[in-house]
Amino acid sequence: MALPEDQRAELAAILVDSIGDGRSEAEIDAAWLAEARQRLAAVRSGRATLVPTEKVERELEELILDTPEARRAG
Repeated sequence: MALPEDQRAELAAILVDSIGDGRSEAEIDAAWLAEARQRLAAVRSGRATLVPTEKVERELEELILDTPEARRAG
């Protein structure tokens, strides 16, 4: 516990990421590729729509600024 909080958080994130489900990197890459292909097919078929980056950024900023911490920081 001698590490500062931010370094402990970083270490915790690294440790959590290191716990896998037993799949190889190739299997994980294949799963991501399959997911990307499914999402592309959904967009091309009209089953999914794209959201402009600016809109997503605006909504995220609103969410962040609407937190109790942000309101206290004023």
